[in-house]
Amino acid sequence: MVGYTDSTGSHDLNMRLSQQRADSVASSLITQGVDASRIRTSGMGPANPIASNSTAEGKAQNRRVEITLSPLQ
Repeated sequence: MVGYTDSTGSHDLNMRLSQQRADSVASSLITQGVDASRIRTSGMGPANPIASNSTAEGKAQNRRVEITLSPLQ
């Protein structure tokens, strides 16, 4: 799972915040019974925006966590 931020703030702050965002979702899933060894997290900061950072609505959309599911091996 990958955390993202909007473009507000410094790059370093956004990198930390995006990692914390992904870690928070991972913690929630682990609390619900998902095996922690099946979860990988990373933070991408403001990279790969899905909306414009020039509006409040766009910034809200860019503050997200994307989860990619893979089949069990």
